[in-house]
Amino acid sequence: MKKIFLAFALLFAFPFSVRAEGFMSAFEEIPLQDGFKEEEALTFDTEEFRIVEQYITSTTATKSDFLGFYRETLKSLGWELKSAKNDTYLFKREDEGLTITIESEDPLVVLFALKPYGK
Repeated sequence: MKKIFLAFALLFAFPFSVRAEGFMSAFEEIPLQDGFKEEEALTFDTEEFRIVEQYITSTTATKSDFLGFYRETLKSLGWELKSAKNDTYLFKREDEGLTITIESEDPLVVLFALKPYGK
């Protein structure tokens, strides 16, 4: 139910045309932008914390569209942008840090990495 509500909210929340149809398999609360394909994820989950890494790729999306979509989407989901440098963006929410690194632009290859914030 939570995912359905969030997907509905995302559909109407953003003024730009880039949308998400589903969520990333390794990050249940983070939408997968249209035009992206997920690669196999690495996950480590305990009662105290979780560590997750997942690549997504696109041959059609632009870096600008990607950044616009995820900056707005993550902000609406409670993530605060803490730093942005050299195509690496660090977001914080509660005790977790989400690092997004753009590794190449043609094709667009992006690594999402989640770990406890400050570690």
